[in-house]
Amino acid sequence: MKQTVLFVMSPAKGHLNASFGLARLFAQKEYLVVYALPFHLHSHVAEQGFECVPLEGLPFGLNAEDTLDYLGRSSGGQSQRVKYFDNLIDRFYDTIYKARKTAIERVLQQTKPNIVLLDSFQSTDFVLLYPFLRQNRVKFAFVQTMLSFHQQPQSLPLNCAVVPHKNTNFDWYWKKHFWKRSFKNAWASVIFLGKSSKRVIQAKAEEQQLDALYAPNFRQFARVGFANIPEFIVAPQALEFTQQKQPNQHYLGLMVDLNRKESEAHPVFLLLARLLPTQRIVYCSFGTLYADFGKKKDILHFFKILLKTATEFPETTFVVNLSESFVKILDTAPANVHFFEGVPQLTVLARSSLFITHGGLNSIQESIALGVPMLVLPVDKRWDQLGNAAKVVYHGLGLMGNMGRESPFSLRAKIEALLQNIDFKTSVLAFKIQAQSNQEKNIWQYLD
Repeated sequence: MKQTVLFVMSPAKGHLNASFGLARLFAQKEYLVVYALPFHLHSHVAEQGFECVPLEGLPFGLNAEDTLDYLGRSSGGQSQRVKYFDNLIDRFYDTIYKARKTAIERVLQQTKPNIVLLDSFQSTDFVLLYPFLRQNRVKFAFVQTMLSFHQQPQSLPLNCAVVPHKNTNFDWYWKKHFWKRSFKNAWASVIFLGKSSKRVIQAKAEEQQLDALYAPNFRQFARVGFANIPEFIVAPQALEFTQQKQPNQHYLGLMVDLNRKESEAHPVFLLLARLLPTQRIVYCSFGTLYADFGKKKDILHFFKILLKTATEFPETTFVVNLSESFVKILDTAPANVHFFEGVPQLTVLARSSLFITHGGLNSIQESIALGVPMLVLPVDKRWDQLGNAAKVVYHGLGLMGNMGRESPFSLRAKIEALLQNIDFKTSVLAFKIQAQSNQEKNIWQYLD
């Protein structure tokens, strides 16, 4: 009978796509790969040939109340929750914690995994998994779909857009980041009557009898970590500013799943079929969540500028991934600009000379794997897009810009430089070779 590896990933396509390369390594070793996710993502996983079981609820202690408020607004236009009071009730009656605990226990009973891999973005699920892991001696590791959350010498917080130089005060940026975190935690303790996220996590770790060996670590960027747990970072360490790392961190290299199934019936294929193989393509996509977490004003500003700029490159075809709701607001596009929704990214990138991207780590890695220079314009400034943009510039893989401040002149200059300066293409190809040469696939030895 096959052994089972259970992936408990954040319910977002970007996180799932980042994990598929790792999942295929297990499949090649004859493991049964199973994902635990909400129903609406099962078809996306099934398309890749993996099994899926339902997992509902949200991780506790990670501001899930904000997610519930967002889901309430997005489903009905207005949240049915009375934000502060519902959040307070959630924390005192453990509603999020209890629902997630029941859901996790149901998944474990159904799948009986030999290995559990948990998305570090929802790290507190480890507290709920721990009794099962300990009792059944199940191997466990975190999967990190962003770059390192740890403070290292010559590293910066992931939401910092600074490109380091010899006089950069790295420690100052981390102190600033942790000071803000401390202030938010102190304020949460006041308004939630002592039930801050930090205190809730500590209390539940004690309740689940979490061994002190795996104590919570709150000195990381944007999440709580746990000591002495292996962490598989699905990216090359070469992308970092520093080559130092924590003992339990393992960078797996360019884990781009180039065999990922994409729609073969998408209308973009008709366009690609009409173009000559030598036709230059600029591909523009800002991921799947730009409308939710980006500023609409800045997004519209950029695309209006892009339409004007495209007229100055009449021999270049612009393929733009943009929802119909945004396209309707824009002016009529020039003949060389083509709008689509749900673009099969790997297919289009393989034909492109330039990628205009929001800076999600998946998109950056796919661009490197396919040898395409980048222009990075971060959309969501809370997480890693700003830091990823700085790393692209630092390693000579492209340029960065500001979506709300670009002008026709500045955007034209950047596109022109990236298309005409062969150094960017050369740097991307050299970086790809370096990343692939250091790729780590013997991961089983690191499982706890």
